[in-house]
Amino acid sequence: MLSVRTRLRRFERWSAEQAAAQGLTASQHQLLLAVRGHDEPAGPTIGQVADYLMVRHNTAVELVDRTQDLGLLDRTRDTTDHRIVRLTLTEEGLARLAALAGSHIEELSRLGPMLDGLTAALSQD
Repeated sequence: MLSVRTRLRRFERWSAEQAAAQGLTASQHQLLLAVRGHDEPAGPTIGQVADYLMVRHNTAVELVDRTQDLGLLDRTRDTTDHRIVRLTLTEEGLARLAALAGSHIEELSRLGPMLDGLTAALSQD
C-alpha cells in the first residue's frame, strides 16, 4: 500500500511540474480540468468548482480570478438566471490543457498496471 501512495504522490508532483512548464500552478491545472470536464455545456459555477476541487468558495474565487487574469477562463452570466455566473475556458485555456493532456495520458497509462495489481491483491484478501 505504501508503494501505491508513493507512486500517486510522485504522479501529483510530476503533474505539478508539467503544469508549471505551461505557466500554471497545479491548482490552476485542476481548475481548468474541472471546467473542461463539467457535464453542462454552459459551464460550472464557482460553487460547483469549489466542490470539485474540495476548497472553500472564497478560495475558488481567488483561483478563478488568478486564472482569468492569465486569459484562460471567462465568466459569463447564465442565460436563464442572470444571478448565476458560469465559467468557460478560453481558446488559450483549451490550448494549455491540450498541451498537458498527451503527457498526462501517457503517464496515467503507466499507473494503470500498478492500480490493476492493487485491485487484484485487495480482492484476494
